Amino acid sequence: MSIPCTFDELKQRPGPPLNAWGLYGEHDELGRLNLITPEAVKRGRDAIKHGICINLNLSLSLDPPISPMRGGLTHEIIGREYCIDSRVSFNTQMSTQWDGFRHFPYKHWPRQGVYTYHGGMTEAEARDPKILKYGAQSYARRPISSRAHLLDVAAYLERHGLPSLSFFDNSTAIPLKVLQECAKESNVHLQPGDILVVRTGWTEAYFALSADEVEARRKSMTGVCGVDQTEEVMRWHWENGIAAVVSDAGAYERYPSPVFPSIHEVFLAGWGLPMGELFDLRELAETCARLKQWTFLFTSMALNIDASIATPPNAQAIL
Repeated sequence: MSIPCTFDELKQRPGPPLNAWGLYGEHDELGRLNLITPEAVKRGRDAIKHGICINLNLSLSLDPPISPMRGGLTHEIIGREYCIDSRVSFNTQMSTQWDGFRHFPYKHWPRQGVYTYHGGMTEAEARDPKILKYGAQSYARRPISSRAHLLDVAAYLERHGLPSLSFFDNSTAIPLKVLQECAKESNVHLQPGDILVVRTGWTEAYFALSADEVEARRKSMTGVCGVDQTEEVMRWHWENGIAAVVSDAGAYERYPSPVFPSIHEVFLAGWGLPMGELFDLRELAETCARLKQWTFLFTSMALNIDASIATPPNAQAIL
C-alpha cells in the first residue's frame, strides 16, 4: 500500500493537527501498519544474511521496575495436584512496550481540557474495556513484523566527537540532520512499511546508575531524551512511510514535549503509528557494528488482549 497523501495535504485536513483519520478506510484499525505489505515483510526476509536472532526485550522482573510510576510485576507460583502454574500481574508499560492507539490523545483539542484519541475517540470511550476499537490487540492479530533499520545515534555522536544526549531530562533532542546522517553512514535506505529503530544509549546509562541514583530518579523524574518534535521530523517519518518506531529510551521523542502537537499526539492519536519504548538495543547495536549491517527482519507478537492500551512486544531482530 502506498502512502495515502502527501504531508502538505495532511496539513490541510480538518480536525486536529496532522491527523490521518479515515485515510485507510472508515473502519480501519491498523493505521500505519497498513503500510506493512507482504512485499515489506519479504524485504525483511531478504535482509537476513547470518541467521542471528537477537532479543529486544528488557526483563519484566526488574526490581525496581525500570518504569517506576507504573509499579512492578507480581508473580505467584501455584501448585496444583499434578502440575505447577504461574500467575502474574503487571502494567503492560512497566518495561519494554508498544504504546497502543488509545494510550495518548491530542491534549486540549478541540478546546482546553478535552482529550481526543485516535479516530476521534473520546476519553470515556478510550477508558471503556468493553469498547474494543483501536485496542492494541490489533498488534497481535496483525503482527508488527517487517524490515527494520537501526539508527545508532549514540554511536554516531561518539564517532563524530559530539556530546552525548542528556538521558534523564528533555534538554536534548535528536535533530533530523543527525537521523539522516546516521542513516547515510549505515547504508540505510527507507521504504514504506519499514520500521525505524533509534538507539540513544539510554539503557546503558540507566544500568550504570547506582542504587541511590535509581531511587532518586524514581522520586523525581524530569524527562527523557529522544527525537526532536519539529514539523520537519514528522514530515520525514510520513514521507518515508515509516510504519512503526522504536527507541531504547522511555519515549521515542524527548519528553515531556515542549511543543504542540507532540510526536505522541501525532503518531498515536493522529496517524495510528505504533511507538516502541524501553527496547533493549545493546546486543543489536554490538552485532550490527560487528557485521556492518544495520538492516534486518524485525518481528513482534503482542499480547492478544482485547481493548488493551499497550503491550509488551515480544520482539526480536534477525540478521
